[in-house]
Amino acid sequence: MKKFGKIRFMLLISTFLVSIFLSACGSPNSDEAKSDENKAEEVTDSGEQVTIKFMTPWGADEVKSRLSDALEAKYPNIKIEHIGAFATAEKIQEANAANNSPDIMLVTDPFVTLNELEMTYPLDSLIAESNLDLTKFRDGAIDAIRLRDPEQQGRLLGLPFEDVVVNLFYNKDIFDKMGIEYPSETPTWDEVLDKAAKLAGKHGDSQYVGLATRGLSQAMLQLSAPGTNPETGEIMFEKDPAFAKYFDLIHRVVSIPDNVPAESEKDNFGFEKGNVAMILSFVNSANLYAHTEGLNFGMSSYPSWSELPGVLPNNVPLTLAINPNSEHMKEAFQVLEFAVSDENQKNLSIGGAPPVVKNAEIRQYMAGEDNVGVYNIDAAYKGEPAKPVYSPFGPDIFYYEANIIDDKTAEFIKLNGKEDINTFLRKMVEEYDAILKEKESKK
Repeated sequence: MKKFGKIRFMLLISTFLVSIFLSACGSPNSDEAKSDENKAEEVTDSGEQVTIKFMTPWGADEVKSRLSDALEAKYPNIKIEHIGAFATAEKIQEANAANNSPDIMLVTDPFVTLNELEMTYPLDSLIAESNLDLTKFRDGAIDAIRLRDPEQQGRLLGLPFEDVVVNLFYNKDIFDKMGIEYPSETPTWDEVLDKAAKLAGKHGDSQYVGLATRGLSQAMLQLSAPGTNPETGEIMFEKDPAFAKYFDLIHRVVSIPDNVPAESEKDNFGFEKGNVAMILSFVNSANLYAHTEGLNFGMSSYPSWSELPGVLPNNVPLTLAINPNSEHMKEAFQVLEFAVSDENQKNLSIGGAPPVVKNAEIRQYMAGEDNVGVYNIDAAYKGEPAKPVYSPFGPDIFYYEANIIDDKTAEFIKLNGKEDINTFLRKMVEEYDAILKEKESKK
């Protein structure tokens, strides 16, 4: 049986996030530093010294820049101890066995693993007792998390920390050379594919890709179609027309002459290399592209379906969950509150990670502090998120972790139109049925 699972989260971190060490969230300078005695008094006044163990697949420097430097500067009584691992069942059990259980975990799946380990902790009561306003988060983020409660009770089992937003980037110089108008701020798929067809291929001495094939699976999220019936587990790939509609879109991309380079030529093309006219990429790629010499780019929202104008993909944000067995529940929630504060969300944005709050001023920093206001970051957010859907039988569509739709999209592209969509979907059903049966046998 073919294995679909891929770890894309590390690719997200290593390829698209440009880490900038944050002076704003560092320790005070020597002129402002307090003596050890005064600092000890401050810790005593603010509470007992507490160490919060934080499990995340990031590196230590990323944890410092994203959270711990600024947190520890503001709350000297709290120290973050990093456990470098994905919050998988194996890694959590290893940590528990070593008496090193995490207090907080970065969740990159829909809480199924934590639920099976009896380690889910609803935050609703803590939020009710706090001043945390859930309306500060971008529309759809909280709904997407509540929907993924494995017990389907709508509990909020974590707080969104970093967002996952994909949008359209375009190379202005290529458009200018061809005399083609730039994409609109809120383009449709029809508009984008029409422009891609005009741009792809050889023009003069240069060969161009009109639209790169990365990030296409997000279009499936716009259709709000679960791959299985949430009640029965029935596989819907053949029965729900949304899947045929989606793969027809992929077929249209593949059918553009010279738009998809041969496997042997793929490494010769890239948006940073200046020979890809349009690409679907993380919004925080603005930081990378803004600091790529000679790259003159613009930004639009993710293309929408003509019959669903302005409807954007609704991704599950990277989420922070608390271990119900933590001995420092109060401080753990304090860490979560700080992580989602405007202060720290700005730190994330400066460091090149997408904030999950809807404050437009904060996300302007994603292109770097030296480029605030230069690029049209807001274009990536123009529209309404699609209705979130979820089935406990899967498959979920992530831009990180395992993404079966993305895997099958890559496979369909490699076939280059040599297999009809109905046949392809039938094979998808057979393969996913085998996956479900294997999961069931392991219970």
